[in-house]
Amino acid sequence: MSTLRRLISRRGTTTNGYGDGGTPRPSTSDSDHDEPVDAPDARENSAISSSDYARRRRELMALYRDLRALGFMPVRHVAVSLTFPCRANAFLDVPNITVIGGQSAGKSSLVEAVSGINVPRDSGTCTRCPMECTMSGESDSWSCQISLRFDYKQDGSKYATPETHAFGSILTDKTAVELWLRRAQAAILHPHIQYQNFYTKTEDQLKNPPADDRRLSFSKNAVLVELRDSTLTDLGFVDLPGLIQNDAPEAIRVVRDLTVSRINARKTLILVTIPMSGKFFPHSFYDLQNQEAARLAKEADRDGVRTIAVLTKPDLLGPGATGSRQTWTDVLEGRRFELKHGYYCVRLPDDAERAQAITKTESERRATEYFNSTQPWRDITDRSRFGVPNLSACLSRLLVSHMEDSLPGLRRQVTGLLEKCSDDLNRLPSPPVSDSEPAAAVLLMVTEFCRAFRAAVFGDTEDHKAFVQTNRQHYARFQADIKSTVPDFRPFSGHVNYRNPNLDVVETRDGVEPVGPLDLVDVRQVITGSITWELPSHVPFDAMKSLVSRFTGQWRNPSLACFQAVVKSASDFLSDTLMDKYFAQFTQLKDYIRELTCAELDRCRVEALKTLEKMLTETHAWLGRYNSVHRHSGHYLPSVFGSPGRPRSPSPSPVRYIEIEGVAFSDELHLMAKTRAYWQIAYQRIIDYVPLLIEHEFNQRMAERLQPMLFEQLLSGSDVGVKMQELMAEDPVVCAQRRSLKMQIERLSEIKQKLDGLT
Repeated sequence: MSTLRRLISRRGTTTNGYGDGGTPRPSTSDSDHDEPVDAPDARENSAISSSDYARRRRELMALYRDLRALGFMPVRHVAVSLTFPCRANAFLDVPNITVIGGQSAGKSSLVEAVSGINVPRDSGTCTRCPMECTMSGESDSWSCQISLRFDYKQDGSKYATPETHAFGSILTDKTAVELWLRRAQAAILHPHIQYQNFYTKTEDQLKNPPADDRRLSFSKNAVLVELRDSTLTDLGFVDLPGLIQNDAPEAIRVVRDLTVSRINARKTLILVTIPMSGKFFPHSFYDLQNQEAARLAKEADRDGVRTIAVLTKPDLLGPGATGSRQTWTDVLEGRRFELKHGYYCVRLPDDAERAQAITKTESERRATEYFNSTQPWRDITDRSRFGVPNLSACLSRLLVSHMEDSLPGLRRQVTGLLEKCSDDLNRLPSPPVSDSEPAAAVLLMVTEFCRAFRAAVFGDTEDHKAFVQTNRQHYARFQADIKSTVPDFRPFSGHVNYRNPNLDVVETRDGVEPVGPLDLVDVRQVITGSITWELPSHVPFDAMKSLVSRFTGQWRNPSLACFQAVVKSASDFLSDTLMDKYFAQFTQLKDYIRELTCAELDRCRVEALKTLEKMLTETHAWLGRYNSVHRHSGHYLPSVFGSPGRPRSPSPSPVRYIEIEGVAFSDELHLMAKTRAYWQIAYQRIIDYVPLLIEHEFNQRMAERLQPMLFEQLLSGSDVGVKMQELMAEDPVVCAQRRSLKMQIERLSEIKQKLDGLT
């Protein structure tokens, strides 16, 4: 049993039909409204006020304030779509109370009654960002400190560590709070303006902004309010913008998503404000007409263990509203629409009383007098369900109980976050050591960079095998592309009814258009088109040249594509892998090395490309084989139904008319054979030579020339020392990450120390 639960159990509980084992009743003494007790004995209440329970409560509430002051969110938000993108929060899941309700539900009046301060109140939606309020009774005099917490930047991205700024000085005049809250909210809604610029804004300027005002409609950044006074209950809560129904669809969605993001946190206690002027449907509290807040609470808290309902505006129910009065009586006495923590009913100051600026004590006195003298409220037995002090006492008790229950989980979260931050910090590069010889440090890094590239090119490393393996894939694709250009000669007078079984395995490649098939008639047309003054029975050389060009002419594009792929692979490897590894910490040095390396890579690319183009223009001599193919014409099978590519089963006999055509087409067969043989030898040569050429003329040459070029450029000029010093400046992003992680570790260590101190 937790310490707090042991303390509570000593005082006993009562059963009141609300499903929570009894809600302690507060004292009627004006000196201590915040302490829940079970009996109206003032002496017992006084004892409890100074008991271990009160001490424990103040310890836990102090922890709550410290967690917020240290910059950690009191809830874990889910990602919601507002006017800007946002990400999920990874900070501590700390219990809190979130106040939700619709427009005109009395939410602002309730906040004022609980806190004792006036908040901005205008027609329509006035609250446009969360207001997180903490109250402490450990002070002899009243004071208020307003702060701003920025969890999100102007572009909607999240700060690594929230930025918290005190907004103005500590206030000691209650009447000044409302204006300063207006100024604080305006500062939150204008993230593009320095928040100090709002210190002198008047109420009229804030209510009537200029036409070109670029304020946000709503914001997830928060206004923090810390109140101290001996009459306050130790309590903390979050006030959200009121849910709206009659506005632009985007505004309605924004407010709803902001509410859902808060109340979905499993440690959040949901305080739903419901005006008693609303009407019920007959089945459930969550079917309250026009009460979206109740429905959202039900969706977030299916078991009802986190929901507290407070009924407002009972004085709007006139004597004639007998049906509604009876319904609300049944609700308060637990006979209808039961909730685990029951319902509270408060009477809040109206506009006339606010104009009179009555005190918190006077407001509570008038409310007590109203409930004690007005039917049907005066006849309800459980008086602990009426008034702001009773509500505050219940909320404080529930919040502290949740805090107590959350301590083991908080300790685990803090320990885990400390380990994660330490691991992240260790993964960052070590901070640069002040070196009187920055040139030596730079040249050493460059040497290691060049050595790593050379080892990757020659495959002499275990760390970067992927570089060679990627290039091997490029070369394999190149070989397949070249193979797909194999000549498809059909030694028959017509090829439509035959297929070449030797070409079935050749895959058509992207970007390569196969030539053919070509039969004897097609080849004769090539010969005829090439004849000039040759001797009879002499096949013109141009005929063979024409056929060879048809097939080998397709090799240029695959060769260049392979070359460009290897060049890109080298560029990506140098820029993304090696430079990030060796120079990520030093932005200026990395950019300088990248510029020099890209220039050298481009020079090697141009030189290697010239050599490759020269090789692609060379011609070679080949041998032939088509006469033997003609003699074994059975290998060329008639296709089924005249459709190429589908052999008939079983295999047919050889086609007889080929022997007759062999005499008439001897020149064509001879030319086919020589062309095919020429292609075969050239194919074997190009698939070997192109990869070797690219490796030797580009990758290996780049590896040999990179370090001398970089050294020459780095050491050139008269102010080498100054240049090296500038290049060794650390990347500001890395520096900021290190600073942020150290700050988080420091803050988490403080929190851990505080948690360890709570026994």
